[in-house]
Formats: sequence, C-alpha cells, structure tokens
Amino acid sequence: MSTRRKRKKSRKNLTYGIVIVAFILICIVTYSYLSPSNSSSPPDELVSEAAIVDHLSFREETKNETFKNLSTSILETTGFNVTYFPGESITVNFYRTLFSHNYGLIVLRVHSAMIGDSEDLGLFTSELLDESKYSNPGAPYYDDVVNNRTVKAYFPEDPATQYFAVSPGFVEKYGNFQNTTIIIMGCDGLKYDSMAEAFRRKGAKVCIGWNGLVSTTHTDHATTHLLQHLTQGNTIKEAVEKTMEEVGPETTYFQNQGYYSILKYYLTTAGNHTIQIMLSISSMDPAKANTVLVKEEKKGTKLNLL
Repeated sequence: MSTRRKRKKSRKNLTYGIVIVAFILICIVTYSYLSPSNSSSPPDELVSEAAIVDHLSFREETKNETFKNLSTSILETTGFNVTYFPGESITVNFYRTLFSHNYGLIVLRVHSAMIGDSEDLGLFTSELLDESKYSNPGAPYYDDVVNNRTVKAYFPEDPATQYFAVSPGFVEKYGNFQNTTIIIMGCDGLKYDSMAEAFRRKGAKVCIGWNGLVSTTHTDHATTHLLQHLTQGNTIKEAVEKTMEEVGPETTYFQNQGYYSILKYYLTTAGNHTIQIMLSISSMDPAKANTVLVKEEKKGTKLNLL
C-alpha cells in the first residue's frame, strides 16, 4: 500500500474518532444538563404527612371544632395525610415522639409563653406537674428537668394548677426533622428566635409564628388563611403577607400603647420555600376560612423553671 493511501486511511480513522468522541461528550453534557440532581433550582421537598397538635382543645374555653374541621379539610383536600392530636394527649412523651416523626408540616395550636426572664419559649403540655417524675435520678423526666429542657407552666388565674412544658433545649435533644414547616400558633412564638432556631438546627425548613401576644380567636382565624395560601402553592413569604393583608395584626393587647403582634417566619432566607404536596393541588372557597369564631384566649400565661 502506498504511503499516500496510508495517510488518507489514517486521516479518515482520525476523523471517525473525533466524531465519536464529540458525540460522547455531547451526550454527557446533555444528560448533565437535564438531570434533576444537577438543576440549579431544585424543587422543594414533596411532603404528604401533616400533624395538627391541638393542645388548646383541652380547656373548654379554647376548644374550636370549626378550626379543627376546617384546617383538616384544607390540608386533606390538597393531598396531606392529616393526623389530629387532641389536647388531652399532649404530654412530655408525646412531644418526644412528635419531634422525631417525619412530618412535612406541623401545626402547633399550643399555649406558649416566655420562660421566666429568658428569651426562650416554652410549649405547654396538658400533663399536670408531678414531682415523682423528676424528684430523683431514676425518674423519667429527671434529666430533662435538671437540664431545663422541661419546665413548669401555669395560668395566672390558677397558679396552683401547674403543668409540664418543653423548652428549646428539649427540641435540641429530641428533634429530628426533614425540611419540616412548623407553625407555632401561640403567644410569642417568634418574639425571639430561640425556639425557631432549635427547630432549624434539628432539620426544620421554616418556622412561622407571632412576635407577641395573640388571642385564640385571632390565631385560629389567621392560621386557616395561612394554610389556605400555603396549600395553593404560595411561597412562605407570600402566604404570610397575604394572611396579614386579609386578617391584620393582633391588636387585642396593649393597643393603647401602639403594641400589636404580627406573623413572621424564620429564617428569612426560607421565604421562597413552598410546600409541594404529593397530589395535585385543588382549591377551596377562601370565604370558608372566615367562619372561625372562638372565645378569646386568656392573656398573661406564665412559665417558670422547675
């Protein structure tokens, strides 16, 4: 074979090789571009499990069947599997289980207040204070009480009746969340960030709550609006803003001093987060959210360290 013919064959083979390599590179680049795992804006976590913790239902004056039924309906209509927990079941051990379960959304319709003079929030249980549960090292709550993870709670109108409550340290100890959205419906939920930060450090995506005192009437009314907006595909920021536009701030307490409570969310960087449900989203009549009427929560709830 002549040298010229060999050179032609060599150039031909080289051309084929370049074409093949180029084709492989194009395939790799195309796959990488289309692959969801490499998307620059991955979709939020899909969730399907929701919990409504209705601690307020354990007292006759703060029961609200309308809120229970409406909030459950909003969530179930949009694809959530909803577990409802009545007030009588809210104990220290209940919170341990709740905070380690893989819920995508947790609604805490729970009495809450600041612990003593600290910036830490306490979440009430319905479990009456029992010294035998923390009086010695072998008692079930001893370690939590010694480390201020479990504290004492009472209502000013009845200081003799005392309950257990849980602190941010309790969440730090037992929490295990996976991008969970948490709504704290009670007073002072986001007055300070300690409880929300504890939820975040244990894996929660965002925490929504009031920055001051709030009546049961107002928080029930606002939360149904909030759930409606969240389940319609709005971002956290949009849902909170729309709720405040529709319901307004809480002005029941210290109105003459210009004091009012508003809904906030933590962290602010989670404002673009959306809740994406497993099933397709369908809407309810927003007017239904305006039917929630309950008796006003007693103000001045107190918490103290044990």
